[in-house]
Amino acid sequence: MNQPIITRTPLDRLRHTLMFELLLLTLLAPMMALLLDRDIVEVGMLSVVISLKAMMVNPFFNYLFDRYDVKKGRIPTERKFVARLIHAAGLEVTLIATSLPLIIWWLDVTFMQALMVDLISIFLVMAYTFAFNWGYDRVFPVIQQPAATTDTLASELQP
Repeated sequence: MNQPIITRTPLDRLRHTLMFELLLLTLLAPMMALLLDRDIVEVGMLSVVISLKAMMVNPFFNYLFDRYDVKKGRIPTERKFVARLIHAAGLEVTLIATSLPLIIWWLDVTFMQALMVDLISIFLVMAYTFAFNWGYDRVFPVIQQPAATTDTLASELQP
C-alpha cells in the first residue's frame, strides 16, 4: 500500500520564505551596493522591493515544484543534488524575468546593465538558494508517515 507524501504546511512555507528573504537581504544589499558603487539606501530599498516580489513568487514556485515531485512519487524534502540544482535555477530564471524591468527603472540603467546586475545576483543567489533550502530541509524536515507493514496491518485487524 502506498502512503501519501506529506509536504510543507502553509505556515511552514511562510516561515521558509521569511527566513530566506531576511537572510538574503542582509547578505545581498551591502554586497550589491559595493559592486555597483551606489548608495546602500538606494540599493537596499530596491532589494527590499525585489524581496517582497520574490516573497510572492517563491512560495507559489515552491508549491508547484513540490506538487511535481509528489506527482512523480518523490518526497520534496529529500531531493537529490541535481533536483536541487534544477529547483534553484528554475526559481532564479523566474525571478529574473520579473526583476529586470524593475532594475532598469529603479537604477536608470540599460537593459544590458540590468542584465549584468541580475547575472551577478543570479549566481550568488542560486548558490544561496541551494544551500539555504538544503539546510532548511535538514533543520525543518517534513516527517513522513511510516509505511504500514504486514505485521502492523495484521495486529490492527486482530480483535
